[in-house]
Amino acid sequence: MKSPCEVFASRIIPVIRGEIARELVARGYKKKEVAQLLGITVAAVSQYVHGKRGVGGTEALKERIKRIADEIEEGKITEEELSLKLCELCTLVKREQDAEQV
Repeated sequence: MKSPCEVFASRIIPVIRGEIARELVARGYKKKEVAQLLGITVAAVSQYVHGKRGVGGTEALKERIKRIADEIEEGKITEEELSLKLCELCTLVKREQDAEQV
């Protein structure tokens, strides 16, 4: 049995990765570089970029992703820190959705 967090994360993490992939490719990163950074395949990055998976982020999420992309470009974030940021984003999105349901 999966916990509610696991179920939610399985839906939102692809959206977050998709937004990051699209943002970095739009900034000139190669798909291979993005794949290495996110720990996914080049094919997955391609699917994210072409909107075949990981779509549906809110404008607020996209703004947060842009700030993370800025940190990546400035060399201020490591792969390990990026992993923690994904966790934080997932938690924030969950809280926002919970607040909307109240």
